[in-house]
Amino acid sequence: MRENLTPSQIEKIVSAAKRGDEKSFEKIFEFFYDKILRYTAFRVEERETEDIVSEVFLKVVEKLHSYVPDKKAGFNAWIFRIAHNTIIDFYRRKKEILGLGGGEDEEGENFFLQIEDESPRPDENTDHQFNTRRLYRILQKMPASMREILELKYLEGFSNAEVSHITGKSEGNIRVLQLRALREIRKMWGDSL
Repeated sequence: MRENLTPSQIEKIVSAAKRGDEKSFEKIFEFFYDKILRYTAFRVEERETEDIVSEVFLKVVEKLHSYVPDKKAGFNAWIFRIAHNTIIDFYRRKKEILGLGGGEDEEGENFFLQIEDESPRPDENTDHQFNTRRLYRILQKMPASMREILELKYLEGFSNAEVSHITGKSEGNIRVLQLRALREIRKMWGDSL
């Protein structure tokens, strides 16, 4: 399901899934799978990603009956909160530090630097790759909590209320961390010229 769903459409699908409609749960899975996979892939090693995403959806099935719609943070935030907590549990089990790590795959290649731009113009491709690498290096210097907030806000498109629900931090704290992170990026971006 590649289409965009409004929050009210998602809530209707979730409501049907809670009543046992398997097709509705399939829609939930299809709509959120790539989003949860991307969120997870930024936080764990590639070989662990699929297992964690499976664990997330297993928890969604187990806990769907307990989901209560929230006007500030809807189902999107609820399912990402489950993903967030599942990743934390994974690292607790592994006794590793939560964060993006070095971003290296099994061959030691940095998969963040393998991002390809499908732009037909080589000069745009070069600029994009340069800026992507530059931004990646800047983000790696930031605390994991700031990186996560920026990703949820700007890559996933969540509101501050939803980011608050996902991370367990207050909305005020989200705004402060976001502002600090953006200031830090601007400062480091200027310093890296």
